Amino acid sequence: MRVMAFVFAAWCSLYPSTAAAQSIFSETFQDGNADGWAPSGGDVRLTTYEGNVSMRFTRSAAAVHRMSTRGFSGVSVAAAMAAYDLEGNDYCLIEASGDGGRTWVEILRLRDGQDDGVTMHRNAVRDARFDNAERLLIGARVSGNADNDQCWLDDVRVSGERAAEGEGTRDQLGAAWLRGGEALATVLPMQTFAPPNGAAPPEHTFSGTLRVAPGRGQMRVLTDTLSIAGEQSLQVDTFPGFEIALVQDHDWLIPARRGPMPGTHPNWEVAIEPGRVWSEARDEGWSRAALPFALIETNANCTHNGVLTFVFRGEQISRVAWQIASETCAYFKFDFWGANQASFTPGAPGDTTLISAFRAERQGRMRVEPISALAALGVDVDAFASPADIDPAALTTFGLIHNGVHYRGGCETRAGAYPFCESMLLPSYSLAKSIVGGFGLMRLEMLYPGSRTERVADHVGACRAWGEVTFDNALDMATGRYSSTASEADENGLITSRFFLSTTLAEKLPIACDLYPRREAPGERWVYHTPDTFVLGAAMDELWRARRGADRDFFDDVLVAGIYEPLGLSPTIRATRRTYDDARQPFVGWGLTLLPDDVAKVAAYLQNPASAAQALMSAAELEAAMQRRPSDVGLPGPDSNFRYNNGFWAWNAQTALDCPHPVWVPFMSGFGGIVVAFMPNGVTYYYFSDGGEYRWARAVRAANRLAPMCEASP
Repeated sequence: MRVMAFVFAAWCSLYPSTAAAQSIFSETFQDGNADGWAPSGGDVRLTTYEGNVSMRFTRSAAAVHRMSTRGFSGVSVAAAMAAYDLEGNDYCLIEASGDGGRTWVEILRLRDGQDDGVTMHRNAVRDARFDNAERLLIGARVSGNADNDQCWLDDVRVSGERAAEGEGTRDQLGAAWLRGGEALATVLPMQTFAPPNGAAPPEHTFSGTLRVAPGRGQMRVLTDTLSIAGEQSLQVDTFPGFEIALVQDHDWLIPARRGPMPGTHPNWEVAIEPGRVWSEARDEGWSRAALPFALIETNANCTHNGVLTFVFRGEQISRVAWQIASETCAYFKFDFWGANQASFTPGAPGDTTLISAFRAERQGRMRVEPISALAALGVDVDAFASPADIDPAALTTFGLIHNGVHYRGGCETRAGAYPFCESMLLPSYSLAKSIVGGFGLMRLEMLYPGSRTERVADHVGACRAWGEVTFDNALDMATGRYSSTASEADENGLITSRFFLSTTLAEKLPIACDLYPRREAPGERWVYHTPDTFVLGAAMDELWRARRGADRDFFDDVLVAGIYEPLGLSPTIRATRRTYDDARQPFVGWGLTLLPDDVAKVAAYLQNPASAAQALMSAAELEAAMQRRPSDVGLPGPDSNFRYNNGFWAWNAQTALDCPHPVWVPFMSGFGGIVVAFMPNGVTYYYFSDGGEYRWARAVRAANRLAPMCEASP
C-alpha cells in the first residue's frame, strides 16, 4: 500500500543482480551489534541516524567480515555507504576478496562531492572470484587524514545461486513414506516436490474430490513483527483442512476452484493451483501428484507459497506432504512443513468444460523467455531486481514485458527454486486500487457517462457527511478529509487498524466514512487513504445494483466479465477478498491474487489499449491514468516527482534518464515492495517483494536501451 519518495534517491548507478539469487548473508546492523566484523586502524562504532543503524569509520579505520559461499555460483556482493567531509584524495571504500585477502574487487568508492553525510550510495558487483569461496572477505574502510573524514557502512548483502540438490533427496518423500506415519523432519529442496527428469506418464487417473484433514505442522518463524505466532487463538501452526474437486488432463491436475477458499481456520485460507501427475519406478505402481498452493491470511493479503504432494492408486491415497518456504508478507515470514491425512472420493472421469478452459488458459498465456534473453537485445539484465535495490531474501519474483514477450526472472524460495513458477500466487495489495478501483470506475464511466462525477454521499448512507465528494475524488484519494498531510501519516496511524481488522461491511463502512475530518474542499489535495478506495467500491457497487438489479455483483459483472475475461486473465485473479458477511463486499483497495501471466497481460493492455478486441473502459480516463492526457495529469504525490491519478501513480524519471524534459512513468504500487512500472517506450517492469524496498530507477535506465524514453515521452 505504500510508496516513499526517498527510494529513488540512488538513481545514479546501475547495480548488478543474479536472475534467480538467494540470500547468503545480510547485515543491516539494526539489531545493534556488529558480530563477525573485525575492526582495525581506528574508531569503528555503530551509530544511529533517524532510526537507522550503520557502522561508522573515521580517519583511517577499517573492518572486515569473513564468510563462506561454498555451494553457490553467480555470487554478488552489494552494499551501501554514506560519507562526510572528504577532501582531496580522501575516499571511502567497500571491497571484497574471494581468495582470503590476496586480491580484492572494488564494490563501491566514494570521494569528495559524494559526502553529504546523509545519502546512502549503493552498488553491487557479481564476480566469478566470489563463487564457491571458502573464505569470502568483505572489507570497508576510510582513507582520510583527519577525524572528521567519516564513512558509514550499511545494508551489506551477499547473494547467489545454490547448486542443485541431488536426486537422493526424493527418497525422503517415497511412496512407502507417504503411506506410513513418520513425521516430515525438515524442509526439503523444493525440487523434491516436482516431477524429476525422465518421469513417466501417470499409471492412474485422479478425478474426484480430495479432502485433506487439518493438523499441526512444524513452523520455523523468521519474522513476526505483529507477534502473530504467539497468539494461540489464531492457530497459525495448524495446517487448515480443505476439500477440493480435481480433474486430470493427461499429466495435469486441475482444481475446480481457484483463488482463496474461505474456511473455518481462524487465520488461513487455502488457494490451490493446477499441478502435475506422473509415475516413478521407485513408487512401486503408485502414481504421484503435486499441487502448488498458498496459505493466505484471512481478511488480508499476505501470501505464503508452498507445494503439496501425495501418491494414489485407484481409490487409494496416501498422506499429503506439504511445505512452505517463501512468502510475500512483510510482517510474518516462516518455513512451515508437515504431512496430513487425506481421503479421496472418485468422481466423473473428467470435466470437459474445466479441461477445455484450462487448455485455453495455457494456450493463451503470453510467450515466456528467461530474463537473461534480454542480453541479446543489448540490455544490462543485471539491472533488474538488483541485490543493491532489493534484498534477494525478500524477492518473490520479477520480470519485464516487451514486444509481446514476458521476460521472467527467478522465483526463488529458501529451499531452492519454486517448481511451479508460472503458478506462484502473488498478492496484489494496493495494485487493486488500480486494477479494481481504477478499472472499475473507468469502465463505469464508459458504460454510464457521468458516473465519475456521482456523489459518494448519494450512494453510501454512512458517508452522508462527505457532501460534494465524487467517485473521482475518492479514486484520487482527494476527498478533502484527512488528519495529517504528512506522507502516509494517516494510513500508518493506529486508528486505521480498526478499519483493516473489521470483517463485515457493517463494521468497515462507518469506520471508513468517519475516520478523518473534513479539512478542505474535495479535489484539491492528495492524501493516501486505503479506506477511501473501499468507500468508492461500496459506492460503485450500489450504483451498479441501482442500474442493473439488486442481485447483481459489481466485481463479477464489471471487472470479471467486463475486463478480466476479455483480457484472458486467469481464474485466480477473478476471485477477490471480500467482507465475511452476506454483503460480501469486495475490498477494492487490496485483496486480489494474481499469477505472473496476469501481470503481463494487464501490462500489455495498459501499454496499448487498442490491442483489446473491444473498448473496455473510458479512453479519456485511461489516458489520464497513464499520463497521456496533458490536460489531466492528477495531483502531486509525496513530492513534486510523484503524481496520483485515477488509482495510478506516476514518477518523473527525467533526472534518472538525463532527459531535457519530464518523463512520467505511470506505475502501480503495493505494500511491502511491489511495483509494476509502465514506461513510455512500451516496456513494463515489475517485481514482487516484501522487504519494503521501492528502488527501480536503474531498471528504467536499463530498459531505456530498448527504446529511448526521452524521445518517446511527450
